[in-house]
Amino acid sequence: MSNYFSRIKKALLTPIILFCALGYSQDLIQDDLALDLNADIGVATEDDNKVTTWVNQAPNPKAIAFNHTEEGRTKTIISQTELGTGRPTLLEKSSEINGHNSLIFREDELINDNDEAFHGMMTGGGYTWFAVIKPYEQAGPGKINSNYPNAFFGNLRNTAKPQLEGGQYAGFWGSFYPDGRVYMGSRNGLSEKVRDGVNTPEVAGPPPSVNEWHIIMGRQGSGQGIVQLELFVDDPLEAANSHDYPVGDVEPSRMAIGTERNAINHQGKESFDGELARLLMYETALSQQEMQEVYDYLRNVYFK
Repeated sequence: MSNYFSRIKKALLTPIILFCALGYSQDLIQDDLALDLNADIGVATEDDNKVTTWVNQAPNPKAIAFNHTEEGRTKTIISQTELGTGRPTLLEKSSEINGHNSLIFREDELINDNDEAFHGMMTGGGYTWFAVIKPYEQAGPGKINSNYPNAFFGNLRNTAKPQLEGGQYAGFWGSFYPDGRVYMGSRNGLSEKVRDGVNTPEVAGPPPSVNEWHIIMGRQGSGQGIVQLELFVDDPLEAANSHDYPVGDVEPSRMAIGTERNAINHQGKESFDGELARLLMYETALSQQEMQEVYDYLRNVYFK
């Protein structure tokens, strides 16, 4: 068995052991759970805790492994001439989050290759995501004189060169502006303008404190027509901001963690500086009660 598949096998088997050892509650809502990236389990590393693979722990996932790739890494990052750049670092047993692990992203990314896995969320299913996240100052070496947003996940499709992917320039994401404001969004690709305030509404909140842990949440309403995009920061019941959003028949691309898309022409400049301990995505708009339940679960696991 190759080293790669050995790491994948180990990452897939580890959850059974750690689930028992760390005493997890089983209260996490499983219905419609499409993504559960947990830094405690399903993480394969090499070369001093550099992460090569992060395995989705959701039941029956369409998107399974999120992998490091050398594709498209460029000199937008200072160390980019070296192979193996772009890998997050596993930080083990952090006292700040009850002894749990996190992944440190410094303009790094992990990509899932299933281009279809998250389409339904955009075309009427809706979504709700939760990020247990510690933002750093968004000012790493790849972002010098850069105005790109700094995304911690996204599946935006690239229709421009060099990718020339089919479909609309569309997807959804969670991100930070260079000034530290957090924001989330969906883009339906129905307008010729990249960001027109209607088909790509800005849903931003005040800057969360840097170097501190937060639970940030985003929700797109289920259904067709006009739905709500809502951003929540450390409070699942009161949105920090919201906006109308017209649902379209769109084709987002593969999901990326640590950046807003599988971009290959400016890696690092639209990537995230900070830590992720957990990233959950539901392929529906959870109710306020359900959001509270998931939020309470995460609070109990990481902060109590």
